Amino acid sequence: MEETTPTRRVAIADDSPAFLAAAATYVSTLPGFTIAGTARTAPETFELVESSKPDVLLLDLGLAPRRGLELVRKVKAAPAAPLIVALSLFYTPEALAAVRRAGADDLVGKERFIAGLSRALARLFPGAA
Repeated sequence: MEETTPTRRVAIADDSPAFLAAAATYVSTLPGFTIAGTARTAPETFELVESSKPDVLLLDLGLAPRRGLELVRKVKAAPAAPLIVALSLFYTPEALAAVRRAGADDLVGKERFIAGLSRALARLFPGAA
């Protein structure tokens, strides 16, 4: 009997329309992953997480009107919170430690988005792709 890998639902929250479109396009090409939805503001992000119940949220740390780690904490406090991959302009070990203390599961720098996201998803969902 063939075992099937579940399709993981990915929500993306970023205030840059260009980045949001590019990220959604890339994620939609990954085997085993589908887009659960996108959001451009913090309120839209909370609504998206509540309504679509994604497995993972790609969350821009600069999303207005809330910023950074406060937003990570608020999303993680929600019932059935998704895994969170925080997005920042650049990846540093110090930034990774800070987002993990806030409750995020990983950090991806936008300067290496494709490689960073591939690494993060492989770590969070072994065998998914």
